[in-house]
Amino acid sequence: MTIHTEMPAVFKEFATSDKRFLVAYGGRGSGKSWAIAQLLIIQAYSKKTRILCAREIQRSVSDSVIQLLSDTIDRLGLSSFFEIQKTQILGKNGSRFIFEGLRSNINKIKSMEGIDRVWVEEAEAVTKSSWDTLIPTIRTPGSQIMVSFNPMRQHDDTYQRFVISPHPDSIVVKANWSANPWFPIELNKERLYLQKIDPALYEHIWEGECMTAHKGAYYADSMRQAKAEGRITNVPWEQSIPVQTWFDLGVADSTSIWFTQSVNNGKEIRFIDYEEHSGEGLAFYVKLLRDKPYVYDEHWAPHDIRVRELGTGRSRLELAADLGLHFNVVKNIGIMDGIQAARSLFNRCWFDEQNCKLGLDCLATYHKEYDEINRVYKAKPVHDFSSHGADAFRYFAVGWNEPQSTMPYVIGSI
Repeated sequence: MTIHTEMPAVFKEFATSDKRFLVAYGGRGSGKSWAIAQLLIIQAYSKKTRILCAREIQRSVSDSVIQLLSDTIDRLGLSSFFEIQKTQILGKNGSRFIFEGLRSNINKIKSMEGIDRVWVEEAEAVTKSSWDTLIPTIRTPGSQIMVSFNPMRQHDDTYQRFVISPHPDSIVVKANWSANPWFPIELNKERLYLQKIDPALYEHIWEGECMTAHKGAYYADSMRQAKAEGRITNVPWEQSIPVQTWFDLGVADSTSIWFTQSVNNGKEIRFIDYEEHSGEGLAFYVKLLRDKPYVYDEHWAPHDIRVRELGTGRSRLELAADLGLHFNVVKNIGIMDGIQAARSLFNRCWFDEQNCKLGLDCLATYHKEYDEINRVYKAKPVHDFSSHGADAFRYFAVGWNEPQSTMPYVIGSI
């Protein structure tokens, strides 16, 4: 059977390359996911191929690329060859597509044998830990790892690994809407409209640039003012002043922590450090705090730390206390009120530019959701990489005016 296919010319080298890594990144409308799906279906049709389709978080198979692959099978006229099941796709020649989330199933993936191809979609969210585990797991002779993503921030491990310092055995292609000869007229109208109303967001969505502050960013004006006034600089740690921590505690997502010191009766709030990690339990953060040289005063966490877990019947507040980490709990006043509280305190905040680099990136890009259908910004933030650092900063703003505890502190204590 002859299969007639078309794809943007920029991706055609992927079809014949034996490079280990095939990387496609850029903005919306380039056809990168469509092209990779087509290549994998043709490979699976041509010979027995075992293909893992992965992303960082996959709560159910509906979060995966199974629908895109199914549509591709139908478009290529191969429906009689492939059996599309609820959780996998099987070919009559023994080919198989498997769908897994890296964060929750990495140990399962480590035990898989005979993977010929891996497609990591929405790879901008994949952590260093996941990459470090996945890549050596794929060791079948001639195996390839295909990566597709829209960049989010320059510091992300995926961007650093595949764009800034790519492996020599790689093909890396940046492709945007202009590389797609079948780019739809309807999408072009949306592209042009966003370019007009928010050039910075346009560059990210359509031109594949890393996220920067744009019209819908909540703290864009505050960040510009802080930079203009020199409040994003080298901020020294004062050993004689106790440190407060402000947590956003993730479960499936990242946990973020701001470290602050109050100077001149709170008229100057110094952000001396920032930490962000994923996939770690409370014991990890207890050790992280102990390994820092700071003298701690108070630790603050969001209100949902009181929620009891179904398995244990205990809250993370209680579990943290068992480990010696005693939290004050930030009042729940709603997201928008918290954002306003953060804005009102911003002019008193000084940030260490180096130690708080990732946190500042979060604050600069934390933004409203853009409704492309109605062409307006919604009155709620997007949940993405910037949410965790921005949420921890919001909890700081809400908790700052709470009555402070009189718990004693000693060097090395948490």
